[in-house]
Amino acid sequence: MLHHLRRYLSYLFPLTRIVHSPISGPLEVRWHRGRKVLDTRHANYSYGTLQQVLRYGLLFVEPEQAGHILLLGLGGGSVVQTLRQEKQLAVPITALELDPTIIALADKEFRIRPAANLHIVCADAFVWLRTAPTAEFGLIIIDLFVDLELPAGLQQAECWQHVWRALKPGGQVLFNTLTSAPLAVEEQELTEYLAQLGFAVREIEVEALNRLLVLRKP
Repeated sequence: MLHHLRRYLSYLFPLTRIVHSPISGPLEVRWHRGRKVLDTRHANYSYGTLQQVLRYGLLFVEPEQAGHILLLGLGGGSVVQTLRQEKQLAVPITALELDPTIIALADKEFRIRPAANLHIVCADAFVWLRTAPTAEFGLIIIDLFVDLELPAGLQQAECWQHVWRALKPGGQVLFNTLTSAPLAVEEQELTEYLAQLGFAVREIEVEALNRLLVLRKP
């Protein structure tokens, strides 16, 4: 009853609950126009524009062929919802999330919790990748943000070398980044470095803020 009341009232005015995280800062669980979203101070983390961006990006990869999906950056779990409910996929997903507060919100607010085919790991993705199984994943989705900041690890060659190693031959990467924050690795523009590493690189136009890269390992 309370859930339905909040949904109805959100059409009249937004309903917001603030949760403080030592990693992500203030987090907003907000009902707006019948939909619950997770935001940081400056960015949508799940179920709003971010879900729209990654939903669009999934049109350019083949998640149903992945076998095992690796998600770097769980957030509130909107990508999991898209894969499970909209794509009707039951493939195993391993999801990494640095912030335990966000993992708790994903469970309590959005019912994204560990299951037989969903393994949620609270860990630094860059550290975890060092010991990731080789050639295990057919699709790796990278959505790593702290508010509007991209972590420095994305500009380290080690990160992308481990992504390459963890990806199956023929596997794909969907990487969500920012148009306003070009990344460089070893003094090369990121796409140039990735092509040199061996990836086939495709850039997808989304909107003014986000930039999507689709990578394929031969």
